[in-house]
Amino acid sequence: MDFQLTKEQKDVQKAALEFAKGEFDQDLVKELDESRGFPERVWKNACKLGFIGIHYPEEFGGQGMEFFDNVLVTEAFCKIDSGIGNAMSTVDLGSAVILKYGSREHKEKLLSALAKGEIRTSVGLSESIVRKDFSEATTTATLAGKEYVVNGRKGAVFNGSVADTFLILCKESNEGWITLVLEKDEVSQITRVKKMGLKMIQFGDLVFEGIRIPAGRRLGNEGEALLHADHFYNELGLRNAAQGLGIAQGAFERAVKHARQREVFGRKLSSFQVTQHKLADMVVGIEVARCLTYKSAVEYDQERLDPASLAVTQLEVGRRIVRIVYDAQQIFGGLGYMAEMDIEHYYRDVVMIGIELGAEEELKDAICGMFQ
Repeated sequence: MDFQLTKEQKDVQKAALEFAKGEFDQDLVKELDESRGFPERVWKNACKLGFIGIHYPEEFGGQGMEFFDNVLVTEAFCKIDSGIGNAMSTVDLGSAVILKYGSREHKEKLLSALAKGEIRTSVGLSESIVRKDFSEATTTATLAGKEYVVNGRKGAVFNGSVADTFLILCKESNEGWITLVLEKDEVSQITRVKKMGLKMIQFGDLVFEGIRIPAGRRLGNEGEALLHADHFYNELGLRNAAQGLGIAQGAFERAVKHARQREVFGRKLSSFQVTQHKLADMVVGIEVARCLTYKSAVEYDQERLDPASLAVTQLEVGRRIVRIVYDAQQIFGGLGYMAEMDIEHYYRDVVMIGIELGAEEELKDAICGMFQ
């Protein structure tokens, strides 16, 4: 498989890097990380330039490119800053489900608004932090005439307190699993969840108490919502891999710069073999992560991405990125622990991305399906 970027892809990558370098102000980064705020201005400007929804069809407000281009944008953004980069890459969670399963009306309304920066979306699937466990799902949707009555809760929802629209997985007694589109003002209660990293992405617990939703808000067909969940997790896995790849690259470049400037015992830190070997291992790890991520993105665009193959990418990228950023932090020594240094929040952020990529045991089970 040829991973040589085309001229158009290189242009996308270059444009994303230039945008991020100009917009991701480090004072803003520190302010938002401390306040757990969302980079509103950066988001609006990214939408104006077509970075959000770059892979949507032009008729729905996008640039008509491929998801691979979205991976390149995510990687570039997270390289320049892990906090804002991750926030930008999650403003349209659930768009993959809308693209594949939504009606034309849903696509025209939701995708166009996402591309323009008018709304942010998210997905509520599991009731717990264990995202793929639907065995004890309690959120229900009862059909009453031309409406669904929704009761239940969803836990640790990405963008929970800032999203305008949610795709919610519900159990309907007659139809099985369904996906409903709910607006923010239709959620009975939203509670913010504090966490160690990714502080610009708000997690929230959602509560629904007798919420009435027009039947036309059901996304896709009756009983197919578990397919929606599978498709969402496949695309999310690719987003997470791209986020982690960008963070690892950004951490590595900061470590190289520091090693070249820092003097220890009268020598540049970069002149010590132990430092050079650590950086060499980081180069290898980034190259492996990039090859796997790009391969899976190409397979996704060609509609031949196998869950076991994606699990290989998620498992190995997850292993590599956390180690790379940890090693980068070690090169900074005690300075790497200080909040004033970028590498400190890179490490906090990459830990969450490693978790999101999946537990090793779960991913190994998926890989085992290849030879059973």
